[in-house]
Amino acid sequence: MLVLAGAYSFGEIAFAIMLVLTACGCFLVGINLMSRGFVQATLKSESFFTRGFNSKTRFGGVGFGFIHSAIAQSSDVTAVTVVRLADLGTITLFQACACIIGANIGTTITTFIASLQAYEKLIPIFSFLAFIGAIPLLSKKKPLKIFGEVVAGFGILFIGLNLLHQYTNDDSFKYIIGLLFGFTEMPILLMAIGVGLTMIVQSSSVVTCMVVFLVGSGQISLASALCLVAGANIGTCITSWIAALGSSRTSRRTAMFHTLFNLVGAAVFSAVIYIPAIRNPFLGWANSILVDEPEIKVALFHLAFNLSAALVMIPLLRPCVWVCKKIVRH
Repeated sequence: MLVLAGAYSFGEIAFAIMLVLTACGCFLVGINLMSRGFVQATLKSESFFTRGFNSKTRFGGVGFGFIHSAIAQSSDVTAVTVVRLADLGTITLFQACACIIGANIGTTITTFIASLQAYEKLIPIFSFLAFIGAIPLLSKKKPLKIFGEVVAGFGILFIGLNLLHQYTNDDSFKYIIGLLFGFTEMPILLMAIGVGLTMIVQSSSVVTCMVVFLVGSGQISLASALCLVAGANIGTCITSWIAALGSSRTSRRTAMFHTLFNLVGAAVFSAVIYIPAIRNPFLGWANSILVDEPEIKVALFHLAFNLSAALVMIPLLRPCVWVCKKIVRH
């Protein structure tokens, strides 16, 4: 059998990749189930979600986007829901953009859960929700089926997260990671890898959680992990664009705002990385954080990345909406 670099056979490496992709698939099935349930619940005219997304202030929209994304454990779920509502004319472009900002902050909750040392104790509790949600799925009543989709999806998501944790610690997969990241420490290239991985799996939550597990097991450095997370935030915009394809002009403008938001975050991060006067204090701050676990530092960076972009975009929300209208004219 073909052996790569005298370490692992081609079959062993292929099997390790299949296992990790299986875990990612399980994670994505959970996200898709939750997304479908949330969209159906939101489309009800008097639902809690509809009233939340229809907030009259930018801060109300940001707050509800955060809550929705934190509950759904994915900004992709919220982004798809917002794009769909914008397409139907249920919410305005301004309201959709405010919710997108909050959604990007809310998605950091998943990274924090994956980084906790108590994570393994929470898994059996969260995973059991897959069984609880499966029971209402058999009901003929639509509200119960929607509830079942959301709860079962949440449980399956955490089953996938647990499998991802296990399979990324496989020796064959560690060998692959060593080959992939051992040849470069270039921030721009690592960000590009983060973008590419996220575009393939269509979920930044999957990639950021994988990065947390890799940095926790010492397979990649903290600096590489931060670059990958920054790239994953840019790559997640593909989900909004896929949802907006063939839809109304407002939905495409919402996807454009999602892209602008993450590009602003990437610009801030690039300034930190490439400008010594900013980089040195930042690295000093990162190394002086009270927690020793690199997983927590990655989660804090993910939060800081999205908060910095939010602090720029919230005051400039109306000008940014105007820019999106100018970019997407038809």
